[in-house]
Amino acid sequence: MSSHPNPLPTPMLVLFGLVNLPLSMLMSPTAAILPNFYLEYSAVTLAGLATATFIARSFDGLTDPLIGYLSDRTGTRKPWMILGAVVVAASTWFLFNPAADAGLGHLLTWYLLTTLGWTLVEIPHTAMAAELSSGYHERSRIALWRQLLGFAGGILFMAAPMLLVGGTTRFGPEVMRVLAVFIMAGLPLSVALMCLTVPEPVRRVRARPVRPVDLWHALRDTPPLRYFLVTQVLFGLATGAVASLFVIYASQHLGLPDKVPQIALPMTLAMALGMPLWLQVMKHVDKHRAWAIAAGGMIATLLMVPWIAPGPGALLPMIGVMTSFGFFLGLSSIALPSLLADIVDYDIWRNRQNRAAILFSFQALVTKLNQGLGGAIALSIPALFGFSGQAAPSAHGVLGLKLAFVAWPCVLLALMLALAWRYPLDRRAHGILARRIGRRSPGRALGTADAGSVETP
Repeated sequence: MSSHPNPLPTPMLVLFGLVNLPLSMLMSPTAAILPNFYLEYSAVTLAGLATATFIARSFDGLTDPLIGYLSDRTGTRKPWMILGAVVVAASTWFLFNPAADAGLGHLLTWYLLTTLGWTLVEIPHTAMAAELSSGYHERSRIALWRQLLGFAGGILFMAAPMLLVGGTTRFGPEVMRVLAVFIMAGLPLSVALMCLTVPEPVRRVRARPVRPVDLWHALRDTPPLRYFLVTQVLFGLATGAVASLFVIYASQHLGLPDKVPQIALPMTLAMALGMPLWLQVMKHVDKHRAWAIAAGGMIATLLMVPWIAPGPGALLPMIGVMTSFGFFLGLSSIALPSLLADIVDYDIWRNRQNRAAILFSFQALVTKLNQGLGGAIALSIPALFGFSGQAAPSAHGVLGLKLAFVAWPCVLLALMLALAWRYPLDRRAHGILARRIGRRSPGRALGTADAGSVETP
């Protein structure tokens, strides 16, 4: 591919990204809804839910890199996605429809199978997104369509009770059954459409076969990947803290327990509607610099939170603050996968390896760990100040809540901003990589990096 490839047709990007609509309905909304659903409609206890969550995260730690390795080893993406869609179609009904006496065994069996199917689709799909184009900006455009359709799936999931039952936000058995059928039909159909209309990417250089040890070598031999993951960890811990404490802060401190949907919906819409604007910004500003600018906007937004006084008058200011936060957060949805796609090129150039799925499996694993760890750390901070959530918070407890919801994320984002601003693989460096890879032919003899090249061009 040339360093400035032609833009991909928008219909192709829509059909490619459409897979992410039912896929996004499956895991993130499910993770938010399933715990309470199982507590209400099955025999699973709170302790059982904690056990299932721990086992599921441990399972992810094994399956994410394994599926990345297998996809890279075979050199194909579509067969794994087809297999994943079949697994999801076979397991989702049972996960979403537990019997009244269903216990931990039922939840674990079907949750792990559904998670496995989701990962079989997600990892190859994100890797394929990186391989559809070598263009620095075109990759952001691919990520935009994928994320927009993912947001549509998430919003459709959360709106399902109102659409299906009317006037309610309750996820009862009848709503979950319809959602199960939609996902069971929608994911295989969207994967089939993608397989028929979007060609499997052609490998740009001949590579050594991927081996199990490459899971370690990918980290050891790819300095930009380590830099990227450290930056993402800081970012994920910060956003995980905000996500975990947002409802608690609005309900317990501001006194708006029944207004959370009114705050959350504009925030979600700002994330989705802001992404096309961020895409235009990234035509002129390097992706890593845009990420840093967005982090600065998130810091400025969070610093306004302590000035919001509790009471009914807090609603509009909180809507404004969280909508602004969502707008800046939306940038990461397209910048991060696009930045990681550029690191795939670095790996091809320096290490002569096609390990896109392995690299994206690392990102998926870091994201999942961040969600749990970021929330756990953030929740522990107010607890140290005596905040329990069971009684009216003391002044000391409110201080702890503000430190966890505002100060702690701002510190993490400031560190992340400094790293992101100095990110080494910028537009100019990627252009050099693309030209060097373009000069190679798939049949050229294998070796190390080009003579006279540097670690990060």
